[in-house]
Amino acid sequence: MCKKTGFAVLLALLIALLAPFSVGVQAKERKKYANFQEVALDMETCFQEAIKSVKAGEAKKAYKAMNDAYFGHYEVQGFEKYVMVNISANRVNKIEAMFRDIKHSILGNVSKDNKEIIANIKTLSMCVCRDALVLDGVLDTDSADEEGLKLLKGTTVEVDEKAVNLKSFFASFGLLLREGLEAILVCMAIITYLIKSGNKQLCKGVYLGMLAGVIGSALLAVVINYALQGVGQELMEGWTMFLAVAVLFYVSHWMLHQSEEDAWNEYINKAVQKSIDKRNEYVLIASAFLAVIREGAELILFYKATLTGNTSSLYAVLGFVAGSIALAVIYFVMRYTTVRLPLRPFFLFTSILLFVMCISFMGKGVQELTEAGFISGASSLPFMNGFSIPDLGIYDRAETMIPQVMILIASISVIVSNQLKQRTKLKAGKKLASPTK
Repeated sequence: MCKKTGFAVLLALLIALLAPFSVGVQAKERKKYANFQEVALDMETCFQEAIKSVKAGEAKKAYKAMNDAYFGHYEVQGFEKYVMVNISANRVNKIEAMFRDIKHSILGNVSKDNKEIIANIKTLSMCVCRDALVLDGVLDTDSADEEGLKLLKGTTVEVDEKAVNLKSFFASFGLLLREGLEAILVCMAIITYLIKSGNKQLCKGVYLGMLAGVIGSALLAVVINYALQGVGQELMEGWTMFLAVAVLFYVSHWMLHQSEEDAWNEYINKAVQKSIDKRNEYVLIASAFLAVIREGAELILFYKATLTGNTSSLYAVLGFVAGSIALAVIYFVMRYTTVRLPLRPFFLFTSILLFVMCISFMGKGVQELTEAGFISGASSLPFMNGFSIPDLGIYDRAETMIPQVMILIASISVIVSNQLKQRTKLKAGKKLASPTK
């Protein structure tokens, strides 16, 4: 039953993700662009409006213009995701840091005069234009930022259609694989645990949690598209991340605890597996739901923006199909190999994996709230010297690092505490399980 349900839900996941391909209606009509150079030039219009407002001393208007450039163009048109996959995640981190620094400066949170603020806006515009030329196949990925001035000084350059098609394919493929793999890791850890603990009948609930996550993602995508817009989207994603952190931390701790009670359970009854109570069953289902919905809505909106505003839509679809096949292969490989792992090492590995995911999600959640302006994000850590690993949610800022260190300390405390208790329980279990003379 578990296998059949899993296969059916996997197909439903792919069908549901294909839904945005057939949706073309929006509450608010957005401009369609033929290439990323056009997006960059419209962002330049926003930047010029911000510069004009800074000179006039109108901080709120300047701040709004910067938000329009980011939320209305850089994010909603898929610019951010394309840069992340085709250039680097660190490049996105750099651009977002420039946006953040400029907005803090405009609001007076950082001591900078108007000349420096204007200079920073111009530098940001140059960097965005350079990235647009890279995405359109005009420049190489290692081109200097100054190359972006070519677009600012003249008109758009004819795009390299072949290069753009390849970038569309790899952006679509890479993003689906990147986000989908995280969800699969979490869900498969839970499913394998259920199978190995003799609770295979509960797999159906986890698969339904995954399906509910996809449906919830589609609904959230509609809400974001019609109502929330940019800032609201970042806030929603950030708080969803934090909820996922809380649930996954509980699940990882619980799994580790179960793995260390084997000897004691053997004494109670070797033939009967420990059942899972309703509370923990619901938590496991919620974990699967949050693992999918965490980035599901943003992923759907990315595909919608790609297919409604890009000339290489066919290659985006091909990338989606290739990514779906890759995820399906990964799913089945994990499904039929992880169950063969020894029980104790599997539980320990799974717990550590979920702890790492908690740390990653915490950093990414803070990052989302930073982009929305809810958290400052201006406290850089000099000793990191700009070092960051966006894929793991690690950034060179105190706002993300402090809560991550707190989770790390809590995780280590849990592991050490369980290891110390293990010796006592193991000895007691073996003693009681051994035949009396």
